[in-house]
Amino acid sequence: MNTKFLFASVAALVIATPAMAQDEAPEFKGGARVEARIGVDDVVLKVEGESGSKVGLSYGGEVGYDYVTNSGFVIGAYAGIDGSTTKDCTEVFGNDEACLKAGRNITAGVRAGGVVRSGLLYVKGGYSNGRATISYRDNVAPVNNFSESGNLDGWHVGAGYELPISANTYAKIEYVFTNYSTNDDDFGIDADLQRHQGLVGFGFRF
Repeated sequence: MNTKFLFASVAALVIATPAMAQDEAPEFKGGARVEARIGVDDVVLKVEGESGSKVGLSYGGEVGYDYVTNSGFVIGAYAGIDGSTTKDCTEVFGNDEACLKAGRNITAGVRAGGVVRSGLLYVKGGYSNGRATISYRDNVAPVNNFSESGNLDGWHVGAGYELPISANTYAKIEYVFTNYSTNDDDFGIDADLQRHQGLVGFGFRF
């Protein structure tokens, strides 16, 4: 999958949508919001010094609240939950194989930015908790095979642009990087998990 082409297409869609709806986009406003989102989920798995990545689909939603100052500075808080179709496998030794299946991901954090051309240009960051399943297959000694699931704490950072479509609706494009803290006790092997997400969202403000 050409992720660069997909990200560019998503960006063009978000920018073009309000233009098609009306000649002049409404001004950005704060308050409570709820949104649905979907996008690319690129999971990077490193096991015992070997690494691999796999691209899948991320889908979910987010709720939040934004406060807009008189100067146009915006600060807000959010919480979200996403699912994923991503599964990544990598060779460890010889014909051995370790696989990771990404599960649900919970996020909470803050975002801040400024109003640019009626939309919000922002950065975000906070806490992440992802569920993952790691399986290991040893073709030489099957007694070593195992499958373990666990919840991993981590952190995320990102940036995006949100543009009003109407007085109460908006569209946005966003990039998020997440790093999860792992150790040998989580899955029984030395593993490191990261993910890159390119998301498009559509939401409603109350």
